[in-house]
Parts: sequence; structure tokens; C-alpha cells
Amino acid sequence: MSTTTTTQHIPDDELTPNDVIEKVLVVKTAIFRNWKIILLFPIIGFGIGYAMDTYMKTANKYEANVVFNLGGGSQSSGLGDVAGLLGLGSQPDANIFTGENFFYFVKSRPVLERNLMKEVTVNGNKMIFANFFIDSSGIKTTEWKERPDMQNFHFQSNDLKKLDKNSRIVLNEIVKKAGGSTEIGSLDRKSSFISISTSMENENLAGLWVTTLLKTVEEMYTENQTQKTRKTLRLLQHRADSLALVLGIAEHKLAKQLDYSQQIIMPEAKISANSMERKSAFLQQLYYEAMAQAEKMRISLVREAPLFTEIEGVKVPLDMKSEDKRRAKIGVLAGLLIALIFTYFRTVLTPAPKSVKA
Repeated sequence: MSTTTTTQHIPDDELTPNDVIEKVLVVKTAIFRNWKIILLFPIIGFGIGYAMDTYMKTANKYEANVVFNLGGGSQSSGLGDVAGLLGLGSQPDANIFTGENFFYFVKSRPVLERNLMKEVTVNGNKMIFANFFIDSSGIKTTEWKERPDMQNFHFQSNDLKKLDKNSRIVLNEIVKKAGGSTEIGSLDRKSSFISISTSMENENLAGLWVTTLLKTVEEMYTENQTQKTRKTLRLLQHRADSLALVLGIAEHKLAKQLDYSQQIIMPEAKISANSMERKSAFLQQLYYEAMAQAEKMRISLVREAPLFTEIEGVKVPLDMKSEDKRRAKIGVLAGLLIALIFTYFRTVLTPAPKSVKA
């Protein structure tokens, strides 16, 4: 009777508990042998990072935030009737300033330019907002650090049409910096509230920027949304002014004719006076209708204007965000990583000691 011995073969790519223990011991031995390097490299990295944090200081930033809700204006029923009377289309234009389009509109160049060219009051003194931005945003010490000719630059007029080429170039640079510091977005996916926030070096500048920008957005948004109604109102007002001029001339002639007919008893004079009275009454009726239509357009203009409701204003004082010692932390991690890589290659490339047989 033969005894069969079964031997279980372990695959070459499978680790046994003994192999795991041996590798752990190898790693421990390598760490103990190179502990000076593992300790030295992170210290060197920390020193380099700390020196960079010390000599490359970044100014503290103040964060300002304003939350508002945008309500749509209602289309007046009388607008279509009056527009049709004047030969204009009665169908309202599609609202293109919705969703992401509105966010782009807030940070668009025309909006930021108008905001920068506004006259604001700073510490009791009125000045162009762009000049206050130049003095307080840190652009002189960053973007214009190597440009001594720009250190004393200020806008002399807030009229965009009067700016020369050099002023336009400066304004474009300010718009770029202001746009990069401005953020807009919805508070939550389920909420209709919108937030405008900024982060700037000067506390007064940060708070004034978001509050003024909200007013500028409201102004330009209202102008775009009520553009058709305002054109109709101008036509109606021009029509009413023309009728008022013609009516004034007709009444002056009628007064003279009545005075003349009272002095001379002639049938022709009375017929002429009666004709002028009918003409004057007809012109008065047209004038009153034109004035009523213009007043209706003014009411429609108010109804169509979107409603910007401020939910949460800028708080005082603003939150200050200071730059942490990030470079020192990165230096420690980088030094540790280099030390571990050096230890690995030193362990792998160092030949194992030969065992001496007795």
C-alpha cells in the first residue's frame, strides 16, 4: 500500500505572512538607517517655505457679500394696443437675461465700466469710483509695480466718450482686475436668491464695490428690459408735444376770430369762428388722448421694471481672510517625499550583505 503525499504549491506572485513580515522589517531597518535624512529634508523644506512666506507676504483680503432676489416685471395689457397703434410689434421680446446669461451680464464689461465711472462718496469726499479703486485695490503694488508712470494716474472725467486711448487702456486693466475679484452665483439650487461677493485688500472698497455694483446692475437691467416701452413713451410724448403746439396756434387764431366776429356782424365771420371752434375741439380731443396714452406708458414702465429685493446686505465689519503659511507646509511635505524616495532607492541599490557560512 503506497502513501500519497500532497504538496500545496504557493504561486510566485502571492505573499505569505513571512514575506510580509520580512518586508516590514526591511522598511523598518531602512527608516532607522536613514532617519537623519528623513528628518533633515523636511526641516530644510520647512525652512525654505517659511522664508518664502516671510519675504513674499500677501496682503489680507476682506470679503464682502450681498444677497438679493430678482423679480420679473409684469407686461401691461395696454402696451400691445398702443404699440399696435404706432405701428410697432405687439409681441414682447424674449428675456435673454435669465439663468447663466444674467450672471454673465453682471460681470460684463459695460456693467463694470459704468460702475467704475460712477461718482461715489468716500470719507465725505466725492470722487470717481475708478480713482478710489486705483488707490485702494493694490494694483499699484502688483500689476503696476514696474510702471512708475502709472503710480499717480487718475481719471479726470467719468464720461466714457471723453476718455483718450491711454485712459481706455487703464480702464480695461481695472475692469479685468475688478471682474476677477467679483463672483456671482445662486445661493442654492433650490433657491432663487443670488449672491454677489468680492475679496479685496481694502475693507471700504470691498463693501462699496458690491453695493454699488448691485445698483448699477439694477439700472442697466431695467433699461434693457423696458427698452421697448421707453421708445413707445418717447413717440407718444413727441406726438403730444406736437399736438400741443398745433392746438396753441389754433386757439390763438380762434380767440382773434371771436373778437373779430363780435365787432363785425357778418355771417361769414360767424361761420369761420364756428369752424375754428370745431377744429380746436378736435385738436383738444387728440391732445388729451395722446396725454392719456403717454401716462399709460409711464404706468406700464413702472410695472415692467424688474424688482431687485435686497435680502442680505453687507455686514459690518467685513470678514478678513489672512493668507496662511501654505508654503511652509508644502515645503515640509515636499521634503518628506524626497527623503522617502531617496531612502527607497538607497535601500534598493545597496547590495545585501553576504552571509558567512560556518
